[in-house]
Amino acid sequence: MNSVLASPDLWTILGAMTLAGLVGGLVNCFLPAAEGEPTKVWWKCVLMGIGASLIVPVFLFLTQSKILDELVKVLPAPPASGATDQPLSVAIGQKVQNYLVFFSFCTIAAISSTRFISSVSDRLMIELKKEVRETKEQVQETQKDVRATQQQVRETDQKVEETEKKTTTNRATLQAVKKKIQENSIARKTAPTNAVPITREATRGPSPAISSPLHPDDPQKGRWGGKHTVNFRQLQATVTAIDDDEDWFNVRMEVISTDPQHHPLTGNVIFHLHDTFVPDRQSVPVVNNRAVLEKTAWGAFTIGAETDDGTQLELDLSDPTDAPDVPAVFRAR
Repeated sequence: MNSVLASPDLWTILGAMTLAGLVGGLVNCFLPAAEGEPTKVWWKCVLMGIGASLIVPVFLFLTQSKILDELVKVLPAPPASGATDQPLSVAIGQKVQNYLVFFSFCTIAAISSTRFISSVSDRLMIELKKEVRETKEQVQETQKDVRATQQQVRETDQKVEETEKKTTTNRATLQAVKKKIQENSIARKTAPTNAVPITREATRGPSPAISSPLHPDDPQKGRWGGKHTVNFRQLQATVTAIDDDEDWFNVRMEVISTDPQHHPLTGNVIFHLHDTFVPDRQSVPVVNNRAVLEKTAWGAFTIGAETDDGTQLELDLSDPTDAPDVPAVFRAR
């Protein structure tokens, strides 16, 4: 069974330190005492010398010396009978040299045992205080990071809570609008058909071909020519669900030029929407041959558009021929 105590190098090193402490202590005993110091007692000097010698490994550790690593290094296997092994002899020589240096150092430490022990003790305390200070600084940095993380978590929780409140408020508002749209739709279906004509003064723009709505439930249907592409102008729309909400959709309406090089789209485009939108008539400036208007809607409706050159466009979102990509749920409403 392998054991540290079974290592011959360990007992050799301990024996060398003990012998060096004994020799150094006796040498220290015979050295003349400094003025004012008490008379030296040989056995006290020997004990001090052995103690100083035994703490030499601590000093070597503090100074990051590798001499102990060299002392416990395993020698290469001996060569076969009759052969010479130069690396083995070199390794043995280096190990003997390291032992002599180590023994000499322990002897010197034993001779100056009092100063050596005080010096190592002071050095060790300095290193310990340094380690404690560094550990304390690391703990403080960690605590600071933890506090910063906790603050970020609190801020994130607050933002999430505010977002949830806004979402709840928006959903309530959308439900109220939805209810209003349904009520208006029912009212239009049950109302008399003699609707009030829409005049030039009411629209503040060119009068449509038909002054009163042909379809009270969809007032723009049939009023703008019934075509979504006229005179190099095209009215198109994209309908997408809002946050996977089956009730509400985002409607992106665009008027573009199909030949921007020879027939550019400029000025403003007037969009005419369902009368549940407030306002239901909006003027949008043209940017890069394109006028864009986005709205939130519950169901399909007809869009009318007028350009500066008098072109009239019409797009029915409920018609699969005009708007084939519109979701079926939105189209059916």
